[in-house]
Amino acid sequence: MIKHLGAPEAQGLDLDSPEAMRAHRAILQRNKVLKRLYQDCYWTFGEQMKLLAPLPGRYLELGSGGGFLKDVFPDVTTSDMCKDPGVDRVIDASRLPYSHGELKGIFLLNVLHHLPDVMAFFKEADRCLVRGGRLVMIEPYNSWLGRIVYKNLHHEPFDETAQAWSVQGSGRLTGSNQALPWIIFSRDQPQFEKHFPNLKIVAIQPHTILRYLLSGGLSWRAMAPAFSYRALRGVDGLLSRWTGAFPLFQTIVLESDEEELDP
Repeated sequence: MIKHLGAPEAQGLDLDSPEAMRAHRAILQRNKVLKRLYQDCYWTFGEQMKLLAPLPGRYLELGSGGGFLKDVFPDVTTSDMCKDPGVDRVIDASRLPYSHGELKGIFLLNVLHHLPDVMAFFKEADRCLVRGGRLVMIEPYNSWLGRIVYKNLHHEPFDETAQAWSVQGSGRLTGSNQALPWIIFSRDQPQFEKHFPNLKIVAIQPHTILRYLLSGGLSWRAMAPAFSYRALRGVDGLLSRWTGAFPLFQTIVLESDEEELDP
């Protein structure tokens, strides 16, 4: 029974291989609920791009993988650790190939919790962002339901008790701690602010429950029809008010230096 619930493209897949990106792209094309969820995430990025439009600089997505952000926003440079036809540049997040102030927006969708050296990444983001530029991340969230889902129904580790800002394993996708964004920006927020005073926390917004669960993610078949998506989004909006209980994801927005922009 469980085997039949799995996404066929994900069966026997080496998640750290370039083939995983192509498999994930195929899953997104077939799974309409998951694709709509990605589109909502990209809409969130797009709202930030509108605010950043007056600033000089480029937009960069890290860990683009099998996503399709460039189809929605062609001006974004996509990147990953592996070569792929859907990736513009091969980039290591701990060594960004950009000069000081060359970027006005850096976007990550479920990527931060895979980075083996988050301190180096934040230093690079601080260096490369123009004053007023933003780092926008959509990441797992440590709610009551989130802990149940991520610890029991997901293949990646979730350890909210970890003391170090590090991941378990070293693979592109298998190296992970899904609790890492919560650790950095909630539990250890004073430490982050001390280490990176130029990266101001503008917003931390928990969200998304049923849309993700019933989409099946990248590992399982969708358990809801595409026409139900708007209703699921409405229910998610209501349930997300109980931030400690239900949300599975969070949007984190950081801004470089002190230039004022609306959240």
